[in-house]
Amino acid sequence: MKIIVATHGELAKALVETVHLIIGPGFNLDYYCLTQEKSGIAGKKELTELILKEDVKDLVVFTDLFGGSVNNICLEILISQQETETFHLISGVNLPLILATIMSGADSIEEKLIEAIEEAQSGIKYINNLVKGVV
Repeated sequence: MKIIVATHGELAKALVETVHLIIGPGFNLDYYCLTQEKSGIAGKKELTELILKEDVKDLVVFTDLFGGSVNNICLEILISQQETETFHLISGVNLPLILATIMSGADSIEEKLIEAIEEAQSGIKYINNLVKGVV
């Protein structure tokens, strides 16, 4: 499994660096940052080349915003692929999502991703309400 984190700005780079800080290097993990310097046609070309160069059984691409430009570029690639069962596109990336995907012991990639999405969503809490319940 190869994971590419693709976001607006430098978020993808920071997420990947943080994953390495927490669990170390050694995972097939890469990133793409869509910035003002590489937006538009050049940015689309670079991201497309990054995704299409991968020859792995399962490629997971995490993007930041559903419907955002990075996600839409990836969606175009997903739709154009003949073998879409090996390319998995997930929007709404956060650190727990990446970590849970990497650490999952599930047998299939679909199970890994479903579990990771559920785990990442369950980690979003309004802490003030939790504190009120404790005090």
